[in-house]
Amino acid sequence: METKDINLVGDYLGTTEEFLSGKGTYSEEGKIYASITGKKILDSKKHVAEIQGKSCEELSVGQTVFGEIFNMQGNIVQVIVKKIKGSKGKIEVKTGIHVSNIADEYIERPEEKFSIGDIIKAKVIKVTPRLVDLTTKGDLGIVKAFCRKCRHPLVKTEKGVLECENCGSKESRKIASDYGNVTEM
Repeated sequence: METKDINLVGDYLGTTEEFLSGKGTYSEEGKIYASITGKKILDSKKHVAEIQGKSCEELSVGQTVFGEIFNMQGNIVQVIVKKIKGSKGKIEVKTGIHVSNIADEYIERPEEKFSIGDIIKAKVIKVTPRLVDLTTKGDLGIVKAFCRKCRHPLVKTEKGVLECENCGSKESRKIASDYGNVTEM
């Protein structure tokens, strides 16, 4: 049995001629890939490739989740989901929001509505072995934002603008209807 260091979602593991696709993997066009992040195990006796690690099995379509934005790349906002609304436990699943799922209106670039470090409330709209898609359309969005200049928390003004009480910066974001309510997280 061969073990390797940590593999990420989408990493190539082998072919379906060599191995069967086991737990934490998926096969596509005769190749086996990691569907979760974790340790690769290639069992040459049983001819099974699998990944031991955290899966996103606890996420399902329709759930409301809370997470932190950790990167923005092209048309994707990358999020670490940390909590499912209504559950007591914490999770850590890396996923994303496509720019078309940010708001009901057209958004050209994710940076217009989000910033790295913001805490969001989103809904799961798709779960596959390789991917979890989120949306912040409607009354969903950021529940806690931080100033791009000084990183202090932003406060929602009466006019619906986010303002930094430390440096006075005013910023625009896709905020949730219950902005500031992070007690559920």
